[in-house]
Amino acid sequence: MMSLRGQWVASATVLGGLVLLAAAALANITTDMERSSNRLWQASESVRAAEELEVALLLHSRDRRLLDLTGEEVHASALRNREAQLQRWLGEARLHLSGEDEAALLAQLESEVTAYLKAMRQEMERQPPTPLEKSKASIERSVGLAERLVDLNVTDARTALEEVQRLNRAADVFGLLSVGLLLAGAAGVLWGFQRRVYLPLQDIGHALASFQLGGTHPPLPQRGTAELRDLVGHFNDMAARLARQRETQLAFLAAVAHDLRNPLTALRLAVSSSRREPSPRAMEVVRRQVDRLERMVEDLLDTARVEAGQLELRMDEHDLAELVRESVELHRPVSQQHTLETHLPDAPVYLACDATRITQVLNNLIGNAIKYSPEGGVVKVALERERDGLGVSVTDSGIGIPESELRSIFEPFRRSTRTRGVIAGVGLGLSVARRIIEAHGGRLEVTSREGHGSTFRVWLRASPPER
Repeated sequence: MMSLRGQWVASATVLGGLVLLAAAALANITTDMERSSNRLWQASESVRAAEELEVALLLHSRDRRLLDLTGEEVHASALRNREAQLQRWLGEARLHLSGEDEAALLAQLESEVTAYLKAMRQEMERQPPTPLEKSKASIERSVGLAERLVDLNVTDARTALEEVQRLNRAADVFGLLSVGLLLAGAAGVLWGFQRRVYLPLQDIGHALASFQLGGTHPPLPQRGTAELRDLVGHFNDMAARLARQRETQLAFLAAVAHDLRNPLTALRLAVSSSRREPSPRAMEVVRRQVDRLERMVEDLLDTARVEAGQLELRMDEHDLAELVRESVELHRPVSQQHTLETHLPDAPVYLACDATRITQVLNNLIGNAIKYSPEGGVVKVALERERDGLGVSVTDSGIGIPESELRSIFEPFRRSTRTRGVIAGVGLGLSVARRIIEAHGGRLEVTSREGHGSTFRVWLRASPPER
């Protein structure tokens, strides 16, 4: 699926290609029109030069006759001027040659004009001057050649004019076609933008508005660019998580009500019996149930602190091995069916941490290992030095965790479907434990096989100096 950047690049490439194609074609047409216009101008100038040359030839012949008749100097001067005009227009005609045929015709015309002038001088130099015979025939040929030169250039000019008109029509048609293609390309880009960007964003906006009002929204279809598809995927995941959290919160409220009802019922019975006959056993029941209520309330308070970002740590340097040993010893009397094994280094292992919070995590992990091994067994607690830190693992041989629930086991109020309603708890201990470890810059992970037990592993960064 094309990304947003890819779509913009493709759109810009298509529109840029159309613009370049249109510009290249128009530039080519313009070049051809310029060439044809130049050819038309050359032909026009050649026609003008040929016509002026023809006129000069006729006037020169007239002045030659007048000079023969009158012998006046004014006609001799006019004759010299006509010869200068002939040379001038022959030079102009040479400047505007546009083809081999015209060049050959002009060369023939120049030769004939030269022959005419030579014959005329010879006739004038004889005494008495001879009649105009050779010069007359020569000038007639020269005038005929000039007319042919005019006709040739008129034909060439007409052809050039038709070419210019044809190119002008082609430029008009191609210009309109280019504008149409550019408009179609722009419309295609806008349509693609609306379909692949605007509409998906509109769907997301409507979904956000629905959630803002507290409603629900079905999963959005993943369409549009790659970035928007990813955004919609994340939004659908977020919406699904919110829906699960709502369900979890409702289940949590039911679980809290259920779990609070049990100790309150036990307290009520213990208090009722102590009224009739106070006994140490009744007081012990009261103490245990009060402890249980206190743990539940403390878990709720810790969760509220974590979610509010108000979890405070009192950092100091402590021996982690000693903290692990104390937690294990605290839990030894809890169950006669469980054997607690420890694997600890002989030397102290110092760690900068909040000892109370780390102990809370260890107590939670060891307590869960015992609680979720209802048939007893061995609980192994190990502390190992690693290359980049310290690792504490708690392994049990209990019921394990289904693979489908491993990813959500650390979410607040999440409890296994197999133990919900059978083993007491509200599903906050692991969530709080992970947040405490992460606040220390470490991580809490789990591996488990259903029916074969679980291993919870805490990794913490050791203090640089070790005493």
